[in-house]
Amino acid sequence: MFDKEIRITGKHGQYMNMLSNNFGETGAKLFNRNIDVYVQAPLVGFLFQRKADKDMTTKDNSGKLFDAHILKDQMITSQDNLTFNMQLILLLDEEHESDEKKRIDKAFRNFGKDENDLELFNSYARGGIEVLYEKLIQGASKPDNFIENLTIFSDDISHLFIDNIDKDQLISLLK
Repeated sequence: MFDKEIRITGKHGQYMNMLSNNFGETGAKLFNRNIDVYVQAPLVGFLFQRKADKDMTTKDNSGKLFDAHILKDQMITSQDNLTFNMQLILLLDEEHESDEKKRIDKAFRNFGKDENDLELFNSYARGGIEVLYEKLIQGASKPDNFIENLTIFSDDISHLFIDNIDKDQLISLLK
């Protein structure tokens, strides 16, 4: 799994390309490559509980369907991270599989055997791409806007997920 080239199409391909392209005169980027977006997007999609279906309708001005490529060698290089992220999602997504034992089996014993699991992962990736685009790119027109959006998004993540952790309870569980 994660050992061949993939293409993200439609608005998700357009958004992915925008997330990994330069902005401003400095040549700064939010993500260096499309693979970097693909590694992070499923986690963002899962955290924000956002899935999305494939989009085969969003086209450029010439009528060609937008698409973003991730090359085979980039997929193979990121295979460990992608596998870990997919296993994490399979373990945590109670909606996809309510039975804990079956979730563990899907994540480890039967990893990669069910195409529906990969589709779940990719639906979270597409949802995460949408979240990243909306939070980081949408409405930004100057480099300062991108930096401001990134700061606000980081603060949102902190408030939504990190601030709610009871650190004392977590430490007691680790003992």
